[in-house]
This record gives sequence, C-alpha cells and structure tokens, in this order.
Amino acid sequence: MGKYRAPSEKSKYYLPKEDYLTAIHYSLRYPLWKEEVETMADTSKAIAYDKDKVQSSSDYDSTFEAAVKIVESNKQHKMQIVDDTIQKVANGLDYWLRLGVCYGLTFDQIKGKGLPCERDAYYLMRRKYYYYLVQRI
Repeated sequence: MGKYRAPSEKSKYYLPKEDYLTAIHYSLRYPLWKEEVETMADTSKAIAYDKDKVQSSSDYDSTFEAAVKIVESNKQHKMQIVDDTIQKVANGLDYWLRLGVCYGLTFDQIKGKGLPCERDAYYLMRRKYYYYLVQRI
C-alpha cells in the first residue's frame, strides 16, 4: 500500500483494506474536483465586448450550461462530503488535515507548515477521518 498503513483490526477506527484504499483515493481526488469546478465556472463568457459589434444569442445561456455541468458532474457534492467529514473530525485543525488527506502531504511536511499537534494525535485524527468518510460515501 505504499506510504499508507491501514488501521489494525484492534483499532477503534478499523476499516477493511479495500474501504481504506477507497477513502484514500476518494480524498486525493479533491484537488482535481476543485480545479474542475473552478474552471467550469469560468466558462460563462457569452458576450465578447472587445469587438465593435457585440453579438449574443438569446437561446444560449453559458452560465446556465456551466451550472448544469457542475450539478451533473456531482463534484461539488463530493467536495462537500470531504469538507464536512474534515470539519467533523479535525476540531480546528481542518487546514492541516486537508493538506494530509487531500493533497498527500506527509506528517513532516505538515508539521513544517505549523501543525500544532504531535504525530500520534495527527494520525489518530486521520484514521478517524477515513473511518467517517467511508460511512458517508
């Protein structure tokens, strides 16, 4: 499994290997979903004002189309699940937990950015996050 060790069966937050890997990969998709949602929202340029003659179509609404794509893709909902689970588990350490579970940073990298807790507390929080995320997805 590489750098991820699944919680043991004795752990309060035990997950089967497949569920644990699902939670890890689901979380690591977060930056991709965020980027896709942000770029979809920028496609709302229906009128170009840089020409002498402005042309627009009354039948096409690009903002509506972008919103439909976002809803259809369900990316925002998935992001909300991750955000809610982080908020439920992190107790004020949302930023650092998100760096670890969504952006794949190691404990040492997060500690270098100012994580105000120690290794055991962070890893317990991370295990708890994966446990609750599996319950939601």
